[in-house]
Amino acid sequence: MGFQGNGVTVLNFDGTYRPQKRLFCFPHEWIDLADVPETNLYCSEAALAEIERRLRRRRTRGAVLIGSGNYHYVTYLLLREISEPFTLVLFDHHTDAEQDESSLISCGSWVAHALQYAQLRKVVIVGPSFSPRNLRLSPNITVFPFADHDEWPNELLKAIPTGSVYISIDKDVLRREDAVTNWDQGMMTLSRLLACLRLLLFYKKVLGVDICGEYPKAVIDVFHPLCLEAQWKNEQANSAILETCFRYATSHLRPA
Repeated sequence: MGFQGNGVTVLNFDGTYRPQKRLFCFPHEWIDLADVPETNLYCSEAALAEIERRLRRRRTRGAVLIGSGNYHYVTYLLLREISEPFTLVLFDHHTDAEQDESSLISCGSWVAHALQYAQLRKVVIVGPSFSPRNLRLSPNITVFPFADHDEWPNELLKAIPTGSVYISIDKDVLRREDAVTNWDQGMMTLSRLLACLRLLLFYKKVLGVDICGEYPKAVIDVFHPLCLEAQWKNEQANSAILETCFRYATSHLRPA
């Protein structure tokens, strides 16, 4: 049914996208969030409100580049913009559904917060390298561990109860050969991730996509071999994901 996006929104929390020049061939806009305090890993209520205010002003809808996985909770705000029943399909090495006592939303708890939104009917998490049997997860969450990846194509579609989906991708689900992140990484290949994306884009109405999992670096490390490796691999992965999405865009949007 296709991707409903009409451009790319780049969120600048950590400066990781400036060197990734290939990303700017897509119609895009830049939202600077580096000046907002209390956002790294955990996000205060005031910071969350400010991020939401700036997101509302964006002109494009569809694909959002978030930055490192430390800011993955921004997906929570993007989901709350959706006004029809939908399923969240999350590609992630972790479930991000921790139940903690803190009222602050975090990169590890945002899925649990998002499930309180009435329009979100189901969360399908694809790619953790562990079994969720020992985790206390909501009955509205289905997890497909990496060990079961041969069953994904058919089972993934069966697990989605809605015609509309939102896709969130943390590149820590990928193996080190395809991406470099600041979290422990999974074993999925980029080609397998893209195949799953094509399946969803063909059979579902994809309301939006976001990508995180950049490798944050200090200015002093900009020429460090690990940072250069991360920049190159992550740029390749980000570009491939965006190109796949826009290939199925209902507006027939293409990179410039």
